[in-house]
Amino acid sequence: MSEDDDTTAAEASLRRAVEQLCGDGPGDGSEAAQEAVHALSDGSGQAWTPEQETQIRAMVEQIRKLRDLNRPGGGWWRRRREWRARERLVDMMEAGGPELVNEAELRHWKSHMMVELLLEFSGGAMKPDDTTKVLSRMETLQAATYEDLQQAQKRLAERKAAG
Repeated sequence: MSEDDDTTAAEASLRRAVEQLCGDGPGDGSEAAQEAVHALSDGSGQAWTPEQETQIRAMVEQIRKLRDLNRPGGGWWRRRREWRARERLVDMMEAGGPELVNEAELRHWKSHMMVELLLEFSGGAMKPDDTTKVLSRMETLQAATYEDLQQAQKRLAERKAAG
């Protein structure tokens, strides 16, 4: 498959993701966004066993649930559900080990950033330059490592402390 074919597949996946996120198609766009990311990725990531993949995906889902529950308001029942979700996440983290936890955190962050990128892109009329720009930003996001995430979080913490 040539590079042009890869770009065309990525652009088609990107358009489907944007349509689904805008409500023009079925679903929430997450599957189409993942398809766009896979079309862009070169497969050079760490190879996880199927069991590890399952653990990572479960941790990512638990992180999502916990962050959804951890918002103001909601009363006693939500706090109780949040507490239970936090306990389940801690149990998963202890069972999985630090490498799997780091990978789950990185995947959650990438997923969140991908949705923000697609929503920003879908906010206006699409131009050919926009597609190229978004594809390059998606490639950069896909290439990010856990160390990159840690450095970015450290810089943000330093800025908050200084300002």
